[in-house]
Amino acid sequence: MRAPISRLLGLGTAAVVAGAITFASGPAVGVTTTDPATAAPAPTAGTSAAAPAAEAPTEQLSIAEMDRTGNHTMGAGIAAHAGESHVTTASPDALSAGVSAQALSSSAAAASAGGPPPGRVQGFDISAWQPSVNFRQAYGNGARFVYVKATEGTSYVSSTYKQQYATAKQRNLYRGGYVYAQPSQASGAATANYFFAHGGQWSKDGKTLPPLLDIEYGSAAQGTCYGKSWSSMRSWIKDFNRTVVAKTGRYPAIYTTTDWWKRCTNNSNQFSKNPLFVAIYPVKDFTTPGTLGRSWSKWTFWQWASSGTLPGDQDVYRNDITYLKRFASRTS
Repeated sequence: MRAPISRLLGLGTAAVVAGAITFASGPAVGVTTTDPATAAPAPTAGTSAAAPAAEAPTEQLSIAEMDRTGNHTMGAGIAAHAGESHVTTASPDALSAGVSAQALSSSAAAASAGGPPPGRVQGFDISAWQPSVNFRQAYGNGARFVYVKATEGTSYVSSTYKQQYATAKQRNLYRGGYVYAQPSQASGAATANYFFAHGGQWSKDGKTLPPLLDIEYGSAAQGTCYGKSWSSMRSWIKDFNRTVVAKTGRYPAIYTTTDWWKRCTNNSNQFSKNPLFVAIYPVKDFTTPGTLGRSWSKWTFWQWASSGTLPGDQDVYRNDITYLKRFASRTS
């Protein structure tokens, strides 16, 4: 469980602010079980996790805390880019337009009430900030896939990744691991190698999704594009790509927003082989996430809400379960 916050997600030049989501406080000494039948391991050196049980009250997690621990949840950079210390304030664009945070929150809640997008396979994404995931219940609520955070840059390893990943498999979910990019910390190749060296996995079992690169806004100290030019950012992503393809034969999926893609790659069209995991919400039209970066004519995954009936962020795959099975079974 996580305490209510809201997020900014860029859609081209439009500011889109998400509704209430929740974060667990952390890190702490231990973690709770990730499933009624399975206990998660205690954190080891260089890792962080959260302690409260799923039913216990939780404190709001600040961006500063995620910066301090080097453990950012998917979308944290998007929130920080909105100028939110706890991901609670309205975006600068929305405020300059005279839209109050309360109005944005109400609008987001109304939009979220219209989902999930129809005709799609439901899923979710989690990290060590969600140590108490009930995968059995998530499956019962309609989830059929999950992305689990494994690493961040070359300095953080999730203490809950292996357990969450294994339990997801036990509960018959398609699953994949994701790495939160820190392009100013290490090269794309080093980031990918760190992912594989610390539990990041892919196998030809027909149930494993391609590794996911979570690349979003850098911190204020790093800069939106981590101090990189358009060409150097494109080169960084290509470096990550080459390493993942060499190890798995598959191109990694890319999680990002259209706005970040425009700002930091000059809206590159060079990554069409990478499945797109687009972050756009809330929206009134639940049939489409809207404008995509130039590399893609279609999206593969869509993070459409920040909270709902499933743990963590609410995601969908673009088609039905038959196509998801085919997607997971691909070897290139």
